Amino acid sequence: MKNPLFYSKVIPLNSEAHRNLRIDLSAKRFGFAGQAHLIPAVVDEFGAAMPHLPIAFLPGSKQPAAVFVAGMQPGVNFFLATDGSWSGGYVPAYLRRYPFIVGDVPNGESVLCIDESQREPREGGQRLFSDAGEPEQALLQARDLATYYKHSADRTDEFCATLDRLNLLTSVTLKARTQGDGNSVVHGLMIVNEEAFDNLSADDVKDLHQKGFLKPIMQHLASLAAITKLGERSMAEAA
Repeated sequence: MKNPLFYSKVIPLNSEAHRNLRIDLSAKRFGFAGQAHLIPAVVDEFGAAMPHLPIAFLPGSKQPAAVFVAGMQPGVNFFLATDGSWSGGYVPAYLRRYPFIVGDVPNGESVLCIDESQREPREGGQRLFSDAGEPEQALLQARDLATYYKHSADRTDEFCATLDRLNLLTSVTLKARTQGDGNSVVHGLMIVNEEAFDNLSADDVKDLHQKGFLKPIMQHLASLAAITKLGERSMAEAA
């Protein structure tokens, strides 16, 4: 199975094998996302993120996926500072979760995993386990975030599948003003078609309301105003 974005060596976390493992959990740890112009998003963070990051949808083989637009072209992330810190007003949960992730074991309980390729030397970062093998506070917080993300990602899958089923998504070219009179564009994304949304039947609107999906639709639409921030960041980099 293909590894998720940024992950390359995912293994279950083990108190014996990883007793002395240290992980960089500082505010300057996000350099791994420097070339990602699209970051996975989950519905439970739409509200916090919408003033800062445009939210769009990426076509998929099974269903669309929600993403934050962090740059106007592949390989360029306008929100990553040179020191590895995130310069936007909201750090996506997908980035804050890394290098942890919850994995499913066939016929068993979910298990907390880690991308071991990102571990720090023993003299750097924060320990995850005590000398006695007990989880440290950093690990407890990472586990809670990874668990939250998994549950929210499952809900986001249902949200995106519902938008697709109701034919609410339309292909779009996002455009932001750049230096001078130029424009920079992002192709291949989708957004909610407001006309289609306005013409939903009463039963479909009721279904969206009961599932708690009306609010994230509105938050997604409101977030598109943040595309201007990408243009401003583009101009700032060019200056």
